[in-house]
Amino acid sequence: MATIKFEWIKTEEPIRISQFANDMGFNLRTLDYQGISGEIWDTIDSKIRNSIMETLDEHWSEAEGGSQPLSQVKQGVYAITLGDNLSIDYDGSPSKVIYIGRGHIRSRIFNHFKLWVRYLSDSLQDISLDVWMAEIKVKGSSGAFKEVEADLLSDFYDRYGTYPLQNKKSGDNHEKEHEYDCDWRAPLKNPTNIQYGWSIRPLKQNPWVLEFEDA
Repeated sequence: MATIKFEWIKTEEPIRISQFANDMGFNLRTLDYQGISGEIWDTIDSKIRNSIMETLDEHWSEAEGGSQPLSQVKQGVYAITLGDNLSIDYDGSPSKVIYIGRGHIRSRIFNHFKLWVRYLSDSLQDISLDVWMAEIKVKGSSGAFKEVEADLLSDFYDRYGTYPLQNKKSGDNHEKEHEYDCDWRAPLKNPTNIQYGWSIRPLKQNPWVLEFEDA
């Protein structure tokens, strides 16, 4: 039985895409999407995304446990969760978790913000997000980060009977039993005040309902 030691590094403030845009002089609430070319919008979108990633880079380097630049972490795990008082309604049970992933943390999160996070933010009227990141180093086990991700997904599935909104599978299954010397489930834990917030779920005509059906 292997003991895995790691520390979660969580963003200090929730990430709100519109706030990053405002800081750069773009008001997404009044921006005429139909009135600008795709090329110009791609440039705006790229600038916002790069600013978010720079914030993650800075937070990682400043946080305890960030022993190397985020761009060099290839054996990592991460989770994207809802901020503020919102949660996802997973068949009657609330959770803030949207996605659990692994690998090259920075490039993976960059792609998420490019491919689906912004569209989810638009659909839910500018939600805020928290990002959890950790590097997994186990001597003699270069694939331990895959097993940590699988354990997190398995733990989530055991509780909710499904995987997080943007996860389509369980990760790489393994037969090992791990011990953890930290609060390894921290991103999965609901805050004590979650029952006083909002738990949301897409209605039948909402394209995001397919994400639930495919999970």
